[in-house]
Amino acid sequence: MRWFIGVLLAWSLAAAAEAQPASPWPGGHRAAIALTYDDALVSQLDVAVPQLDAAGFKGTFFLMGRQIGPNMLRWRAAAAEGHELGNHTINHPCSAASYQMAPQYTSESYSVPVLLTEIGVMNTYLEAIDGRSSHPFATPCGQQIVGGQNYVEALRGAGLTRYVRAASPQTQRGFDPFNVPCQFFGADSTAAQMIAYVENIRRQGGYAVLGFHGVGGDYLAVSGEAHQALLVYLKAHPDIWVGTFSDVMDAVAAHHGP
Repeated sequence: MRWFIGVLLAWSLAAAAEAQPASPWPGGHRAAIALTYDDALVSQLDVAVPQLDAAGFKGTFFLMGRQIGPNMLRWRAAAAEGHELGNHTINHPCSAASYQMAPQYTSESYSVPVLLTEIGVMNTYLEAIDGRSSHPFATPCGQQIVGGQNYVEALRGAGLTRYVRAASPQTQRGFDPFNVPCQFFGADSTAAQMIAYVENIRRQGGYAVLGFHGVGGDYLAVSGEAHQALLVYLKAHPDIWVGTFSDVMDAVAAHHGP
């Protein structure tokens, strides 16, 4: 009788294990987080990159070409350490209502072909920095319209990138590699708020893309202390996989299938 109960228990445990869906994240991690940073800001090089390096994490930096300036060698060094460089265009065209900018840089002044050409040129610039032939793309200001037309579908067919990070909130509903949601944190964001957001993703066993601009300086900046506290939390929870944007998207795409 004991033998029968033992066999029944072993069979039940095996059936339960088989019914449990496998984690889509490398190493069986419970959840996945990608840390992304926009606009090639100096505070990212001065604060974010050293903090990430100390924690053993790799971030994705969406670079605006005209803002790289004298820091190209520093971005090359960051890429050599395993951080990912992404395409954020050269001139960062946004709608005139977004913020004050030169008229030629507004998205109203662009056309879809002009923007795609600029994205292609920026890819070449990035390859000259990091030696990589593929780079993810982030929509400037989270907007998808230039010259009155949506450019995402044209970008999808242009072969210029595999993944596009948008600025819409995380929904976890389906997966479109050319419209990946992102949760941004800025000047009013506290460490507690960021950690609570990630903890919710961890409980769900899902993934999230976090977005930042300045870190401890520049604009739309989270404090260096809050950013550091987030990294400490992530380091203390090894069941959360922290990967580059493209690495996390590769895992999501493999899980969702074609």
